[in-house]
Order: sequence, then structure tokens, then C-alpha cells
Amino acid sequence: MTLKEIDQRYAININSGENIAILVVGLTLIVISIIGMWVLFRYLNFHFHQTRLYDNFIASITHELKTPLASIRIYLETLNSYRDISEKELREFIDKMSVETTRLHKMINSILEAGRLENRRTPHNCQLVDANDTLLRIWEDLRNQYHLTEHQLRITGNSESRAVFDINKIRLMFENLMDNSIKYTVNEPNIEIRLSDYDKYISIRYRDHGQGVSPSQLRKIFKKFHRVYDPNHPDVKGTGLGLYLVKGIINFHGGRIKASIPKNKIGLQFHIKIPRYPHCKKRYLEKLLNPKP
Repeated sequence: MTLKEIDQRYAININSGENIAILVVGLTLIVISIIGMWVLFRYLNFHFHQTRLYDNFIASITHELKTPLASIRIYLETLNSYRDISEKELREFIDKMSVETTRLHKMINSILEAGRLENRRTPHNCQLVDANDTLLRIWEDLRNQYHLTEHQLRITGNSESRAVFDINKIRLMFENLMDNSIKYTVNEPNIEIRLSDYDKYISIRYRDHGQGVSPSQLRKIFKKFHRVYDPNHPDVKGTGLGLYLVKGIINFHGGRIKASIPKNKIGLQFHIKIPRYPHCKKRYLEKLLNPKP
């Protein structure tokens, strides 16, 4: 048999319907295999990233819990060792222990609240309130808590609306925002809050003048356990739950939040929209006011 005969005998007739079908099936299987490998890679990469975030969270929270506990233990040991301690020194120790226990309470409360929001079974005490009075009272309380002057925390605008608020959750939300603004500020804090009514929503524009974030980090700041690394603040501690909680609490109230970078690229700004009652999401808000037992 000649070489030409062998070539003709085993050549694939690509014009035949059978061979074309085989080629199509083969190419389809190759494409499906490539897509499957890509999906598997994305899945494994996502879970590896989540595991790493979770490990970082465990390490951070362990340190954050140990630090105040160690301080309280030292104060108690000092009080136990020195019987002739003055009343002034006793008061100082008690005040310091009170600060540390408050810090512990805030941390534990944030962890519990994050878990409740994720499971959508968060207990609440929602009530119909005057939005303007309630928000101003919360902001003034936080001003005192963080020792901020009128210049460091500027509040403008007003609202004439009513809203359905769980006041403790709303306070926790702004506490987390301010905590971030203060932690990531090189100089003194500089926070602006503007309140207004816009269409069916209460509009709150919150802005700080801290270090801000890059555009790539901006997309991740509301993710659970995500922490923004700032080379100017390498020792800043945190759990990565702050802004995750902020968004979760706003969603719980039927609202929305958007973060953006100011035009001058200094700091970070948030636009929060919370439904006005009864102009928006009335049925949902009434469920919050009258939860099923």
C-alpha cells in the first residue's frame, strides 16, 4: 500500500455530518472543561480569601479582648497589693477599669450584632420617632463620648420627618462610623454631617477628612472582616466588622448607603438614605413596629 493510499484511507472527511458533530462535541467539552476549571478556581480562591479574613479576624479579636482584660487585671492586682491607696488613686483606677469594660462591652456587642444581622433574626426595639430630634440627640451624645468640639464635628441641616428607628442600632451605626473616622485621622478629627429630607427618604451625608481609601479598596469596605491597611496607621486595631455593621443596620431599617471618594481625594464620604414614615416602605416599617411573636 502506497503512502498516498494510507493517507486517503485514514483521512477525516470533515465534510461528513458525523465528523462535524464529533468536532462540535469535542470543542463543547473543551469549553465546558475550561469554564469548570475557572469556576473551581474562583470558588477556591474566594474561600481561601474568606478563610484568611476569618483567621485575621480571630487573631485581631483575640488581641482586642486580651488587652482590656490585661489592663483590668493589673488595676485589680494593684488595688489588692496596696492597702493604703488614696481615694483619688482609687477613683482613677475605677475610672480606667470602667473605660476598659466599656470597650469590652462595645466589642462584644458588635460581634453579637453582626451575627444577628447575618441570620436575619436580630431582636429589636423599633419605634416611631421624630427623626430630627433623635438623630441630633445621638450625635450630641457621641460628640461627648469622643470629646469632639463644635469644629471637629459639624452638624447642619434638619429633617421634618418621622422614621422607624431602633435607637440603639442607629447609635451603634454612627458610633462605628465615627470610630473609623477618628482612628484613621492623622491630625484632629474633622467630621461633617448634613441632614435633610429628600423625596421619600431622610438623607444623611457623612464625611470625614481622614486618610480615605483607594478606589480598589472602596468596593470592599462593607465586606465582613475586611480591614483597610493604612501604612500611616499600621498599628490601628480593629475587627473588620465596623462598616459591615453600618451597612447591615441601614439595610435592616429599609435604607441604603453609598460610599464615595471626595473630589479632592481627602477622606471618605457616605450618603445614607432612610425611609420616611409613612411615605416609603410602609408595609415593611409596620412589620418592624409590630413584630410577630
